[in-house]
Amino acid sequence: MVEPLELGRFISTCRKEKNLTQKQLGEELGVTDRAVSKWENGKSFPDISLIEPLCQILDISVSEFMLGKRIEPEKYQEETEKAWIASLDEPLLYKIQMIIYILQIAAVAVLQIPLFAHGVMRVNVICAGVWCALVFAVYYLDKKIPERNLRYSNPWIEGIFSVLYFLSIMLGFFLRKDEWGTLPMAEQMSLWAMIVVGGVFVFLVRVCSARKKRKVN
Repeated sequence: MVEPLELGRFISTCRKEKNLTQKQLGEELGVTDRAVSKWENGKSFPDISLIEPLCQILDISVSEFMLGKRIEPEKYQEETEKAWIASLDEPLLYKIQMIIYILQIAAVAVLQIPLFAHGVMRVNVICAGVWCALVFAVYYLDKKIPERNLRYSNPWIEGIFSVLYFLSIMLGFFLRKDEWGTLPMAEQMSLWAMIVVGGVFVFLVRVCSARKKRKVN
């Protein structure tokens, strides 16, 4: 959300463009001219129930109101997304970030189910459909969140879910029932060690990468 003083100046400018006094604007919204004055001076913010009617009176969009400026038609979608992301608080950002990674892990898990189904066509078709739906959901969320800031909102979440993503691939590959039991114990231990070391490496790399990208963004 834009700073209160900047928003107040925008409200004042739009009001004057409509040739309305603070009193006239207040009467149309059912508030006092003193309340309008406080908005324009950045001392208070309009009640959420007044935002839509205020935008209608001033002939601006809700996105323009949230950004505190006019939006050029060709940049409307981009600016609207920025206004939306700016309105989200950090806990909600973390939740959406985790949803993205959970969907990715689920997609990997679904893709591995046919390995245990021994070529059953119906299972393959269902898994392919579910996998496509999950991948589309991840793509949609990742594409719609502007500037990818969400993906790096918390480096620790980035690291943890990257490890889970890594393990879902590695364990699915190494722990197939028809292969794992035939391996010598020494080779099984070597594979476990490789998985653990790989998981630690992935965690460190992804956390460092997320921190660097968050600073750049």
